[in-house]
Amino acid sequence: MIGCLVGAGPAGAVEISFWTNLTTASQANVIQKQIAECSAKQPGLAVKFETVPFGSMYTRLITAMRKNDAPNIMNTLEGAVAFMQAKGGLEPVSDLVDELGRSDFIASYLNAVSKNDKIWGLPDWALHQEVWYRKDLFAKAGLKVPRSWDELLQAAKALNQPAADGGQARFGFAVPMGRSLVAPQTYFQILYSAGGTVFDPTSGEYVFGSQKPLAQKALAFMIELYKAASPPASLEWSWAEYRTALIKGQVAMANEWGAVVQMAAEQNPEMLDKFDVFPFPGPSAGKKPVASLGGGYYYLVGKSTPDKVDASKKLLRCFYEPGRVAERANSRPIFAIPATKSAFHSDMFQANDTVKRFKPQLDVIFNEVMPTWYRYGLEAGLSPITGQIEATSFVGDAIQNAALGKLSVEAAVDQIDEQLRFQLEVLAR
Repeated sequence: MIGCLVGAGPAGAVEISFWTNLTTASQANVIQKQIAECSAKQPGLAVKFETVPFGSMYTRLITAMRKNDAPNIMNTLEGAVAFMQAKGGLEPVSDLVDELGRSDFIASYLNAVSKNDKIWGLPDWALHQEVWYRKDLFAKAGLKVPRSWDELLQAAKALNQPAADGGQARFGFAVPMGRSLVAPQTYFQILYSAGGTVFDPTSGEYVFGSQKPLAQKALAFMIELYKAASPPASLEWSWAEYRTALIKGQVAMANEWGAVVQMAAEQNPEMLDKFDVFPFPGPSAGKKPVASLGGGYYYLVGKSTPDKVDASKKLLRCFYEPGRVAERANSRPIFAIPATKSAFHSDMFQANDTVKRFKPQLDVIFNEVMPTWYRYGLEAGLSPITGQIEATSFVGDAIQNAALGKLSVEAAVDQIDEQLRFQLEVLAR
């Protein structure tokens, strides 16, 4: 955990606290630099900056809120936005969004943190999931970009290659199913492509249980793809394992967040020119995928005294100059993509060497993936059910048991539905 005081002032100066979950030095250092730049524009403002690891964030938040000492500004994921809003710990930022220009923000990122006709977080940069694949292997096999689940399955099978002459086997598509986080992410990417959701995006009603045939179809396809074209060990894989497999040539395709670029640059640079992307397809070739799994990092303003709220919002106005948004995204290029159009198209973002190298892929992601995404439970705006899904493993347990044949697909979906309903009942108490 890094903690420091940025800026100073006379006795009685306003001091605000600023937390971020971004503990990677390259990202935290840019945020700290921008705090110094923007706090200098508010004479007398002091900012206490801390990096708070995601694993300890909720514990610290609960403790801080009990003491009426929650952070004045927080940089975190949408699940934490939902958690703090449900606890009454946030100030809405609708005024900031309108002041900065609502149309500049990609609408899907505002929708995810909206509730009661208010916006509770400023979108900063996008988490995005699409298929990263080996275009050299596609060309060699004469394959085209898949436009349906069946075409994806057939392409994955075609790219399977058994080990020969002491070499390694290659699998067509990584289907990771680590119980915590990864299995739900893999499953909901498939479900969203077919139009399934936890909540109805328009009415906000719980609909997963009424969509069981579609939910079963998505899970059956996921398991079929796993058995046909994914390493058996991927049943327990998390992010590091499938990214490593992709950059080492052990798999030809994977649903991925873009972090594989930095890993490849560090561990196997010759792989970079072989990567390309396409949106995860929907069930039918005649219809584009309805949505994808995504997410993002946001800036929140904690409920506090009027002077601290005002100082926090002034600091964030400065943070949202397009060049600064782009600079933050470039601290982890490709994995992080600006959630504002002005920052994405800015010279600061587009001049980055990695961005220039992956411009065709970024254009696909920005134009075809980022505008239509959901995070499980946030399809109709903020809901604390997202945090419950991510803090437990009931979705992953059901998926793994179905993949191992311990549960039927129907029973696994029933189990997920039962647990979702239970979590909603707990949250309603």
